Amino acid sequence: MKPLRFLVVALFAALMVADVCSSAMAAGGESITVPALAQPPTMNGSIDDSWSKAAQVPVTFDFTFQREGEPTVAYIAQDASALDVAFVVTQKEPVTGVQETNGAGVLNDDNVTVALWPQGANGFAYEFAANPQGARYQTSTENTAYSPQWTAVGRRSPSGYVVTMRIPFGVMRGGGATAWKVQFLRSTVATNGTQVWEHNIAQSQARDVAFAATLENIEAAGSVASARPKPRVQVYGLGIAAPRAFGGDTSRIGADVALPVTSTSSLLTTFHPDYSNVEVDQQSIAPTAFARYLSEVRPFFTQAANNVNYDVSCENCPVTLYTPAIPTFRSGYAYEGAQGHLTFTAFDALGFARSDSAQSLDYVIATPQTRAAAALQRVAVDYGGVHDDATTFNAGYRDQRTHFFGYLNSGEDRGSNVTDPALANYIEYGGGYESQNTAAIFDLQSVGQQFQPVDGFVSQTDIAGYDAFFRRTLNFSPGAALRDIAVSGTYGRFNDHRSNLAQAGGNAQINFDFRNLMTVHLFTNPSGVEIFNGEFLPFNTNGFFVGYKTQTATPTSIFYQGGPYSHGHLTSWSYVTTLPLKRHVNVSLEADENRYAPSLAAEPSSTQWLERTSLDWQFNRYASVDLGVRRIIGRNLPNAFQSPDLPTVNAPCGRPNGFSPFDCVNAGNATFAFHFLASRNEFYVVYGSPNSLATTPAVYFKWIRYIGAEKGT
Repeated sequence: MKPLRFLVVALFAALMVADVCSSAMAAGGESITVPALAQPPTMNGSIDDSWSKAAQVPVTFDFTFQREGEPTVAYIAQDASALDVAFVVTQKEPVTGVQETNGAGVLNDDNVTVALWPQGANGFAYEFAANPQGARYQTSTENTAYSPQWTAVGRRSPSGYVVTMRIPFGVMRGGGATAWKVQFLRSTVATNGTQVWEHNIAQSQARDVAFAATLENIEAAGSVASARPKPRVQVYGLGIAAPRAFGGDTSRIGADVALPVTSTSSLLTTFHPDYSNVEVDQQSIAPTAFARYLSEVRPFFTQAANNVNYDVSCENCPVTLYTPAIPTFRSGYAYEGAQGHLTFTAFDALGFARSDSAQSLDYVIATPQTRAAAALQRVAVDYGGVHDDATTFNAGYRDQRTHFFGYLNSGEDRGSNVTDPALANYIEYGGGYESQNTAAIFDLQSVGQQFQPVDGFVSQTDIAGYDAFFRRTLNFSPGAALRDIAVSGTYGRFNDHRSNLAQAGGNAQINFDFRNLMTVHLFTNPSGVEIFNGEFLPFNTNGFFVGYKTQTATPTSIFYQGGPYSHGHLTSWSYVTTLPLKRHVNVSLEADENRYAPSLAAEPSSTQWLERTSLDWQFNRYASVDLGVRRIIGRNLPNAFQSPDLPTVNAPCGRPNGFSPFDCVNAGNATFAFHFLASRNEFYVVYGSPNSLATTPAVYFKWIRYIGAEKGT
């Protein structure tokens, strides 16, 4: 596709020219010189004289509701090897803080966060968050498993709470920069508000680096921030006790290695990788016409996950690199990182007579006036005489001041599975308006009949048409019983290569969020899809959602959806709640039910239940135990992409414990997991596999030792 290749070169060149122009126009936000302290300040969840020389900034603007919030002050300083940050929070609402173990659950509590971009809009982004108890969580674009050791201490106060943090320079890739971009944030569960320090009328996201403030003279206390990152050697030992039918008793060792090449890039390799105890429970019976998209959990792929599948905007779009499609492999090699406005990734996963490889290159410009990006990606697969090569190019431009944007996504799939290249292309282009509370997007899209990358995820091929989306949020006064109303809707219409209707419809939804943490959603989804045999059928799911404390660690909800579905009618219910049994111990209960009543005599009535119970015991900041029990009973629902396994006289339930429509499932799963991560050691004791349909009667013992840099760095 020579025109596409010419467009790639032309747009990358245009971005570089735009970069020069935008750099001259870039208007910085507020800036502050970070004071250097002779000694680290006190880290006990209080502000004493050791913090007297720290700079102070107000974190008082409620970005969610675009008004002044409650008093909050952030302190910032640096010592010889770390950034020192503190928050003093005033809160009249009840303080929510139940998470005890470090982890993502911190974000379900009231929390304070410092977001850092050591190289501005270029390079990697980091966030460090803590709840009122001092439990901490962190994220980084350098690794989705970013888990270094740093300090956070929280303490309640008569007027709210105080959190003190100490973040070592050595756990971030500063690249030698002395001026870092920063945003301080405070989130409150009771109001659903997020307060920030720096804000701008053109800003549509609280964490937009283009509008962040600047920390000056970040290296006044030493040169730690400019030092090259340490290499990381992650060695593991695994022991498995299992019946012979499940592989028998065994043991193994392996390693993951990261070798920095520059301060912002690394070579990665993995030998004898193991993923036996890091799966999560992704089983679901929620009605859907399409295949389910699963989350990746394997460390080799999480290292550079943020650098792949990049786009400025995308609606109903195919994914050319879907790493869960890559089976277990023997070894892997990768190079990933950032340099200037570029982020890049290249890897090769070598399996058993199979090779999966990918390369991506992203170029992004972000200023208060302009956001522009271009991304080029290639994914290749070779196994058993099959060769597949998928290439995509995505680009977009946004005017930050007017909120208008436009974008183009395109791709081609070539290889032994493609008989006609003209049928293996993808293109989508569109644009719209997007601000903090309003969005309107329209796009045109075409996905070829043979655009099916082996390592990709494509919901539906052979479609061409349009898609439209609208969203609007109305906020009310702080004292009102109704906090906000959000209205959204989509509509699309696509035909196949024979001009037959392949997909049509959309959804309309209205959400009511109340001050007492109740939320009510009403929605209608009159949609139709062309199924595997060319027949066009409805897959409607109209209904409601009622929830209480849904954004906390103890949510409760009731969810109903139903309507004309495939050759019949669907009724689906879901009941979920999490209850605190005692301090640091929560129990979660879930009951889901689907009832399908067909209008075709050849199809059976189908009822399926999912019942799930789990217990989470958080011992301390570093250790937790989880127990899970799940059971799925009944026939699978029909969908659009699989031929049904219709029952016969000899098999009234279809194939037992199968995955096709109308297969009869009767399976239970019990799991246990103990996890401990502190300093250079990580331990797991696991029974079973939470993502298996039925219990795996195996016990796993795993120890990981981190040598050099810490986990995820």
